[in-house]
Amino acid sequence: MATASDIDATIFARGLAVKKRNALTAAVFGGLLAALLIEAFSFKPAGFFVGIPLGLLYANAFEYFFHRFLLHPPGRTLAKYHMLHHSTWGMPDEPLYVNFAKNPLIVVLLFIIHAVPIVALEYVLRAGFAPGMMVGFVVYFVAYEEIHWRIHFGGWLPGWLESARKHHLMHHAAAEDRFNVFLPLFDWVFGPRNASRINR
Repeated sequence: MATASDIDATIFARGLAVKKRNALTAAVFGGLLAALLIEAFSFKPAGFFVGIPLGLLYANAFEYFFHRFLLHPPGRTLAKYHMLHHSTWGMPDEPLYVNFAKNPLIVVLLFIIHAVPIVALEYVLRAGFAPGMMVGFVVYFVAYEEIHWRIHFGGWLPGWLESARKHHLMHHAAAEDRFNVFLPLFDWVFGPRNASRINR
């Protein structure tokens, strides 16, 4: 694993700027979507606060399935880009390939795409979950960008996240499983062969 001191300062600064831009885009655009959802469906406090953990869970599921089925099968366009992330692990240009996307418009597109099932769920249930789910999705995305960066470059993590660092770096070592980056809920659910390895 390359540390910040092992990497050219310009390359590290470029990757860091992308991470910050992605997080800011997610917070601003996702926050705007959450506000629009409150306006469209009205604010229901109970639904909002239940929606936040639902949004976190939804984001965790998206991360797992997207990573496993779109970023890893050989031959897929997204997999070719993602393999740059894997092939540059520990290399001087690693910071250029750690973030979710290089362009903030891709982050905007991600949030627009995920607004669709969240709105559909709200139309069906009318429980006020949608704004909270969007907030949960925003929180997860921002946490993903920050924690993923810190995992790769030896940044400080609270003690309870040190196992996440090990979990994700084991993914890089084997690349066959451990598709959640920092919160392996769906790895535990859909990867029984992973469950025994996660706690090693």
